[in-house]
Amino acid sequence: MSEIEYVVPPAIKVSQDAVFNFADLYNLTKSWFEKHKYDFFEKEYLDTERENKKSCNIRWMSERKVDDYTKFHIDIAITGYDLEDVSLKTCVACKGRIVFQFASYLERDYEDMWSHNFFMRFIRSAYDTFVIRGKFSKYKQELKEETYALFNQTKSFLRLQEYKA
Repeated sequence: MSEIEYVVPPAIKVSQDAVFNFADLYNLTKSWFEKHKYDFFEKEYLDTERENKKSCNIRWMSERKVDDYTKFHIDIAITGYDLEDVSLKTCVACKGRIVFQFASYLERDYEDMWSHNFFMRFIRSAYDTFVIRGKFSKYKQELKEETYALFNQTKSFLRLQEYKA
């Protein structure tokens, strides 16, 4: 079984009541993942509507193989409340409350090569602790920087793309 170590726990959030173009935000995020060579996929999309207002729950997940033993993961949970479509001069946008929650973690032994028995798990633990500990420190720092870069990009997009309804 692979081992997961959170680098950025799911506690950092961007939350805002705004008018925003969700398609542009999706394209911006997808292009960020492509630029940084992450495999990006949408794990969940739940859309509900009540009294002409929508709510949505979306989970985006991404992963990147760093080497044959380690993967980076960045997950984003998006929740929208009281969303309604607003017609603007250039596009149709959403108005409402949107919350982005970010988490990232390292996955070690993602192919389960070292989990078959107790002895193999012991060897993996010793290898992780004594042989490549410095390598994981660099990986953690790199993943943390990438997560905060995506977090800041999302925050900037929501602040800069405020439309007047």
